[in-house]
Amino acid sequence: MTRILKIKSAMACLSLSEFFGLRVKKFKTRKLCDLRTALTLVFVAVAANLFLLLPQAQAAFNENMLIDAKGLGMANNVISDTSGIMSIHWNPGGLSLMGEGTYLTIGFSTGYMTIGGDFEKDPDFEPYHDAQGNERKDPVWGKSSETSTGQMYVPVLDTTLPAMGGPIPFGISHRSPGSKWTFGFSIYMPFVGGWEFDDDDPAWYNNGSTVLSHLNYAAPSVSYRVNDKLSVGATFAAGQSVMKLEMSPRAPNELTNITKILGEATQGMSNPVFDLTIPLPLFGGGFGPYDVIGDVELNVRDDFSPSYTLGALYEPLDWLSFGLTYHSAVESHMTGDFSFKYGKQWQDMTAWCGSTAIMQVVSMIFDLPYETTSEQKGSVSMDLKYPQMVDFGITVRPLKKFALTGTLHWADWSSVSKNEIKFDQKIQLLQLAKYMGYTGGSNQLNVDRKFEDTLNWGVGGTFQALDWLQLRVGYEYRESSANPRYADLQLTLPTMYYVGAGLGIKGAGTGIKMIKDVDIDLGLGYMWNKKRKIPGNYSENFNLDELGVGLNKPYVGNSYEPKMTAILASLQATMPLEVITGLLVDTADYLLPSKWHSKKDPKVVDLKAPVDSSAGLINNMRFKNKYYFIEDSE
Repeated sequence: MTRILKIKSAMACLSLSEFFGLRVKKFKTRKLCDLRTALTLVFVAVAANLFLLLPQAQAAFNENMLIDAKGLGMANNVISDTSGIMSIHWNPGGLSLMGEGTYLTIGFSTGYMTIGGDFEKDPDFEPYHDAQGNERKDPVWGKSSETSTGQMYVPVLDTTLPAMGGPIPFGISHRSPGSKWTFGFSIYMPFVGGWEFDDDDPAWYNNGSTVLSHLNYAAPSVSYRVNDKLSVGATFAAGQSVMKLEMSPRAPNELTNITKILGEATQGMSNPVFDLTIPLPLFGGGFGPYDVIGDVELNVRDDFSPSYTLGALYEPLDWLSFGLTYHSAVESHMTGDFSFKYGKQWQDMTAWCGSTAIMQVVSMIFDLPYETTSEQKGSVSMDLKYPQMVDFGITVRPLKKFALTGTLHWADWSSVSKNEIKFDQKIQLLQLAKYMGYTGGSNQLNVDRKFEDTLNWGVGGTFQALDWLQLRVGYEYRESSANPRYADLQLTLPTMYYVGAGLGIKGAGTGIKMIKDVDIDLGLGYMWNKKRKIPGNYSENFNLDELGVGLNKPYVGNSYEPKMTAILASLQATMPLEVITGLLVDTADYLLPSKWHSKKDPKVVDLKAPVDSSAGLINNMRFKNKYYFIEDSE
């Protein structure tokens, strides 16, 4: 009670105008110390309770995997703290904290991921039987799925590499001396992921190979310093959204099993009447519940998906700061091509549907596929949405060298209800699917998602161990976006726990001449999934044993427990632009042809103003705010 009264007393001393930085007054040190201590304790207590009490979701789709080194090392808890050039993403208001002049940031980020899970037979599942009454055994029962082969899309080349990572982030900032305006530009990936399983992995029935990414290839940003306490900013980004998907679907259900039973029962039979009307074996031998329909490939992208980010950074006291960021939704209309390669059993069944004149008429009446083809391919379109998001952060500095920060991240995933894929022709698989209750038509594939809003949270800390060395650590709870009733292996990942660690080096304080003008940031992260299980007969996109509900349910009769880990790393360097230009000048000087060199060494003269070029001058340049020319000694 005493501490609560002290907090109220201290807060009562702050008028509204003072709190928002419009007027500056000094307060009694003891009251400020009490307030600082109280906020720190409240901060820790709330974080601890969230860790223990937040609900645990069952599936997830995640964002902000590889942004920058500081964000990685602090597990994304940088909304209310300066994050260098990548304030462009985290909080554009923080861009005002960049130094005067022009600064360049170059980095490299990479990740190593293992993803998979364990399949088990559902004890309540009634197995399918053949014509002789023998149980059909699913080859997936008791199998495990796993891959560590990551994938990443490479723009311009329009290809994928078997790895996650690349030269990101990249950015540049500029502020004129004494100006309140700071301008920036960056290239980064707010959404990234991709993996590929071996050909014999059971994951291929739903998601054998996936690449999903969104690259902001042009993200100009501006920040304005309202006063010494408040900065606001905005980022406008042009991005490219890409999706590549490969799988080999199957359709375990009672109808497919019946076609197989009838095909098996009439195998080798012949009848003149049936040969002219409904030939034997029925259904061309049938299509079994565990037979692979074929191979599906989807390759779509949108080269211009705009978005924007708004942010504010507010520092009412030197030990307290708040950050608020709004990310607009990214809506991509992706186009590309597709391919359906059908297996032998499927081709035999479609050939049977068109084997006689009567069968052709019946097939046309009911819009069944009757023309045998080994492959369908053409153009396809798909709308993909990354939802709007809001971030809130608070940073408390209870000690001069120590800062504690916390973040809340809300994403409007409930605005994504389904995926719609539109083809330029009738798809044989969809023609047949309508007799299993599918209502999307023969030219369009609808997959219900019904994602749920997420509220991720995290805490982090920094410690200024030396004047030039900052140590960083962070934790983030990454809540699910997927509705467990619609979970699958494509766009849903497990709920994740994320820890990060990193450091920041101010080159000027190290005593190392080579990096005196270079600041270096290193971030490492480790993610692992919360243990969960998709029970048997549960998900409409995975294993629900019910006709007419869901289309692709390849794991009927199975339960599934996913497993996922990821190791993330990012290294970046920030330096004045003059450092790069200086290196270029030195390189050019080293590569000068020999005719530029006389018998006597050239004389380098330091000037206070530029000099016009003449026959007596070899070079005339500006470097580090000084002018130089090289005088021909002859």
